[in-house]
Amino acid sequence: MINKEVSGNGEEIVILHGWTHDHQVMQPIVDLLSDRFRITNIDLPGCGQSDWDSQITNIYEIADILLPSLPKRAIYIAWSFGGLVSMSLAARHPERVKRFIGIATSPKFVEEDNWIGVPKPGFKANFVKVKQIGVRAFLEDYYAHEFADFNPKPDAYERLVRLLDSSRVDPNAHMKGVDICDATDLREEFQSIACPIDLILSEEDECVPTAAFKSFKQLNPNVHIHPMSHAHHIPFWTHPKQFNEILNHILSK
Repeated sequence: MINKEVSGNGEEIVILHGWTHDHQVMQPIVDLLSDRFRITNIDLPGCGQSDWDSQITNIYEIADILLPSLPKRAIYIAWSFGGLVSMSLAARHPERVKRFIGIATSPKFVEEDNWIGVPKPGFKANFVKVKQIGVRAFLEDYYAHEFADFNPKPDAYERLVRLLDSSRVDPNAHMKGVDICDATDLREEFQSIACPIDLILSEEDECVPTAAFKSFKQLNPNVHIHPMSHAHHIPFWTHPKQFNEILNHILSK
């Protein structure tokens, strides 16, 4: 079973979260848009209330599992790992994706020859810490890093940490998702995406280095880059005013 939360009325928007989280982390975007759009905020397999399928081995299979639960045609707003899922859908099912808005995402996260990204072996190197301290403690440290420039920390930080009380990721899915993220290379698919592409990218995001931004434009001329200064990997939580202005501008086109 795939879980989704549907709210609002208007043009269809699908929202996809990142790995190690569930649909709740995307609530700030839902709150911003649900008065104007019909929002489908979905749990990826193994996250939140969506079941994990142990047969999943790649990003395409995750996308295909979601497809029957998605609107026939929609704007996709996707964060991090969710961006990989959206790119897969946009490339293979162009009739389903009207516009792709990616947040802190990349068609290939891990570095390769002539490709700038996270140093090899990828995110799995950092997630070794998860086995030592647990998912919750890992995410608390991660959120503290994301909000490190704030003193005192804003209310958004406390709200984000409190989400850990109710969020869920299947333990069997957790590391498999990290492996899929590290192994995924959608550069060829990214080149073929015909719909408008807007990437909201943070200039301090270690997961999507600034030096990689120009590579996205080289792959696909439909790409519009919207840089955010000072933010890291979760700009819709850390810098909501700047993020909301950018997202509203994109959706007004």
